[in-house]
Amino acid sequence: MSEKYSKNRINKINQYLKEGKFQEIVDEIKHWIEEIRIGEIVFDLENLKVKYKRDTQDTVNTAITAKIEEKAKEYICPRIPQWMNPDHLTLIGVLGIVMVAFGFIFGFFNRYYLILVILGLIVNWFGDSFDGSIARYRKKTRPHYGYYIDKIVDAVVIIIFGLGLGLSGFAKIEISLLMSCIYLALMLNVDLLVYVENKCQNSFGWFGPTEIRIIGIMATVAMFFIPINYYTIYSYTVTLYDILLFALSVIMFLILVVSIVTKGIELHKKDTKNW
Repeated sequence: MSEKYSKNRINKINQYLKEGKFQEIVDEIKHWIEEIRIGEIVFDLENLKVKYKRDTQDTVNTAITAKIEEKAKEYICPRIPQWMNPDHLTLIGVLGIVMVAFGFIFGFFNRYYLILVILGLIVNWFGDSFDGSIARYRKKTRPHYGYYIDKIVDAVVIIIFGLGLGLSGFAKIEISLLMSCIYLALMLNVDLLVYVENKCQNSFGWFGPTEIRIIGIMATVAMFFIPINYYTIYSYTVTLYDILLFALSVIMFLILVVSIVTKGIELHKKDTKNW
């Protein structure tokens, strides 16, 4: 990609910014990323996208692992025992995150307990990813019950995770719960879009719940080997993990703000086009 071409892109984005065309900025950045080539690698967001029906809702997943997960579901769903229903899988997902919480708490004193965090994230992925998938595969969906249970359980899971990490000693509870609150706000944003657009966005760009779990596993491996470092900032003692969690919280908050602004402008235009 030539330098002149890149400058033209930047100038176009600056022009949209001056005109307050936020949706056009997002679209321009998306097209720019898709045209980037590194050797033989091509970033094609459309090819990563997975679309399917979730009862009456249109569901879109643009995460990196979206297509791999769909292939995995095609293989695993027929092999799940008949006696195991979606409620069992939901419960398995919750038990997985309880394992994560205990792994953090006890792992602060004995690093080998951090293995529970890795196992718990895998168990949580299995339960959370397959409870709805098995219902759709067996054509035994419960649209209202399933949606309600799925969303409220997701909220409880985030609270358990935040408490487990915050009570562990690896991170301060206020910073851990701050991250949990912002993540819950992102989830609420998705749920509101389901209500107003009947479309469920299961990811933010290339990152969805599975990618977050993978990052969590990688971070846990690092926690196992790296000793805890303490820093004093204006008489406030924090660990390296506090700093990382706060930085992650800021990034998620910015994603939330951008989503609110862009989607708000889009919905405003849609609602007022006949005025």
